[in-house]
Amino acid sequence: MKVLVVPTWYPNGKDKLMGVYHKEFTEALNRNGVKADMLYIDRQRLSKPLKYIFMKKRDIIKENNYKVYINKMLDISKISFKWQIKNYINKLEKLIKIYISLNGKPDIIHAQVLFPAGYACSVIGKKYSIPVIVTEHYSGYEKFFKEEKYKEYSSYVLNNSIYTTVSNYMRKNISNYTKIECFVLPNLVDTKPFINNVKRTKDKTFKLVSVSALRKGKRLDIVFKALKILIDKNIDIHLDIVGDGFYEDIFKNNCHELGLDEYVTFLGRKNKSEIAEILKNENALVIGSEIETFCIPGVEAMASGMPIVSTDCLGPSEYVDKNVGNLCRVNDSEDMAEKIEDLINRYDSFDSEYIREKANIYGEEEVVKTTLKLYERAINKKEQKDEK
Repeated sequence: MKVLVVPTWYPNGKDKLMGVYHKEFTEALNRNGVKADMLYIDRQRLSKPLKYIFMKKRDIIKENNYKVYINKMLDISKISFKWQIKNYINKLEKLIKIYISLNGKPDIIHAQVLFPAGYACSVIGKKYSIPVIVTEHYSGYEKFFKEEKYKEYSSYVLNNSIYTTVSNYMRKNISNYTKIECFVLPNLVDTKPFINNVKRTKDKTFKLVSVSALRKGKRLDIVFKALKILIDKNIDIHLDIVGDGFYEDIFKNNCHELGLDEYVTFLGRKNKSEIAEILKNENALVIGSEIETFCIPGVEAMASGMPIVSTDCLGPSEYVDKNVGNLCRVNDSEDMAEKIEDLINRYDSFDSEYIREKANIYGEEEVVKTTLKLYERAINKKEQKDEK
């Protein structure tokens, strides 16, 4: 089976974590007998038009076990929204033609996020008679169904593809906008590097860890306030932060202003094996986000046998039960402090094996199995439509 994965965003520029799960997903397909490659439309900012004029517009990059076919375009969405999507489709179609000339026609196009990739793939899939699956990752996905400028595109996608979401709560919300059946395809998490036999015990200093790109919505400022509350109660606690990003300096200032410099360590960006080693020496993961459609670090922590304190930010709410950890209210540092303290008090009651087992449903084997069933459904649906 040949599959084209078409992400709306892909790791490049400063934020190397943006869309890294698309890379891991495509690699996993190839490890499991699917010939998967990727097409990516790289939208360049309008603020640097001269740079765009002289840059190389097309490229083919070799990743670990697949190729990425890249076509650059200037992002003119602020000037003309409709012309932007028309140009996006045109650029994507040129890439598909190049791919087909080299590899033959794909059996499936798998787009990531409804707009623009999902819509463009649905248009091209219909034109070339290729089944399309769209998987929604975007936290603001509801605007595709609420806002007038997106409604025609979302309607087209729903009627010309199989639409999936990474979380059950997203799928349920979609039912408010359409009667068309949608499915859940969770993010694939490479859990193997994180699995260990560590018997977690509570030492004198309780060690919390946060793993995320340092963006505004991750709300580490709320985590810092919760930490301050606990420290003021003479609870011995330390927070390690793994990751970097646009908000790094802001979060460091937040930490300093609260007098937490000796209680918080910014470790910077780490690779997967380094994160796995860090997690072995921590007690619990903390997630402070306002909203997460899934939250891969939560599953990685579970694979490591580690309990979690997370805001009730939707994605983690599906896997953080009372035997995994605690959920607290979003943007509520007092409630977060309370839930962290409760987790500390009952720490010895957590069963690491139960927590690891909970992570398995997001591992490569299970997610690829679900993906292949959806591909089969998409192909059958296309064949039935062609027979009519």
